[in-house]
Amino acid sequence: MAARALAALLCAIPLGACTTSFIAAPRTPDAALLEPCVDPVLIDNPDTATDNDIAGERIRVAEAYLACKQKQKDLARFVVGK
Repeated sequence: MAARALAALLCAIPLGACTTSFIAAPRTPDAALLEPCVDPVLIDNPDTATDNDIAGERIRVAEAYLACKQKQKDLARFVVGK
């Protein structure tokens, strides 16, 4: 019985020395969240643009708007902490 107690004590001593020291790092947002939104390239002369040029411009504007909106949502989520 004493041998078991001694063995348990010898096993527990090294474990007691292995305490974890946790240092919390400050939270920082991803650098991409802090960059300003990017304006898409627009058509130089809409009067001479083809339908495909105008459709492409609309797609680029919509994508840029959605990307900016998502970036603002992610930054707000970071600030709130959720």
